[in-house]
Amino acid sequence: MAQLALSNIQKSFGTFQALKDVNLEIASGEFICLLGGSGCGKTTLLRIIAGLETKTSGEMLLDDQDFSTVNCHQRNVGMVFQSLALFPHLNVGQNIAYGLEVRGVHKDKRQDRARKLLEVVGLSGLFDRPVSALSGGQRQRVAIARALAIEPKLFLMDEPFSALDAGLREHLQIEVKKLQRQLGVTTIFVTHDQHEAMSIADRIVILNEGRIEQAGTPTEVYAHPSTRFVADFMGTNNIFTSEFTPGQATMLDGANLGTPSGDMAKLSGKHTIAVRPEYLRLAPANEDTGDLIGTVNFVRLLGASIETELKVGERTFVHTQVSDRAPEFAVGDKAGISFDLDHAWVIPS
Repeated sequence: MAQLALSNIQKSFGTFQALKDVNLEIASGEFICLLGGSGCGKTTLLRIIAGLETKTSGEMLLDDQDFSTVNCHQRNVGMVFQSLALFPHLNVGQNIAYGLEVRGVHKDKRQDRARKLLEVVGLSGLFDRPVSALSGGQRQRVAIARALAIEPKLFLMDEPFSALDAGLREHLQIEVKKLQRQLGVTTIFVTHDQHEAMSIADRIVILNEGRIEQAGTPTEVYAHPSTRFVADFMGTNNIFTSEFTPGQATMLDGANLGTPSGDMAKLSGKHTIAVRPEYLRLAPANEDTGDLIGTVNFVRLLGASIETELKVGERTFVHTQVSDRAPEFAVGDKAGISFDLDHAWVIPS
């Protein structure tokens, strides 16, 4: 297991700055997800750690030793590429043992290691099978076994499941997390899928335009986003600016949203807040109460939940409820909107 520390990492391609002052510490045995949209810098950062790209500036320490000048093949890093990059002319066992062969490990030892890893990833008996005869999920497992064969200090994965169907992708996410816990290897996993990151990461590192917006546990980044970008990016949020008066109801365009408690009850003036859809409340519209009134614009079933979208002027609000209940409102209905403000948070300006 290894501990990794990145300090002020920057990377430029000509005049384009792909990474800007990235600072990150990863504990030994931790499972980290680098999360963000296309072009945010997550894969560039992963490739710098692997030695496939050279940083422009900054410091990288692995177990307190600078490894930025160490050649890629000497870093003892296992990597699973998005394309998998399996060798088509080698069978399954030869693919897994390839890294050991390059390191001069005796044939018997590397074959024994390959067979043991095939058991670990659930592919016992496929040692001699051609790679071309494998399914997509089996190829993913072979790529994972190959990366782990060298007993790497760091295990890196670059969107390895993006091309798989939803069911297989979820199954492999669970299997990879179990395997990582079993082996205790420090793991960095790149994804653009927030649900994938939430389901497997010990910590999520959210990148935007080459910078880290927030790093925290899945619960932290979901329940307490530190920036407007994170609040928008992580799941669905109702984000709006409202007027606060200490100890009184919160107002939006003269309408009553509810009365906050705790620290939020002390707020004064205009603040931008975010509330998850599960903490939005709907009731039959009654304009006499001074509640915020919205018109139902869209209703859809999402398996375990029902999502209702409402329009209030130019604003859109989203409400969710468990799907074992019938939808409360149909398209075109008017509904009173209020919020459980105990589960809201203020977005820093």
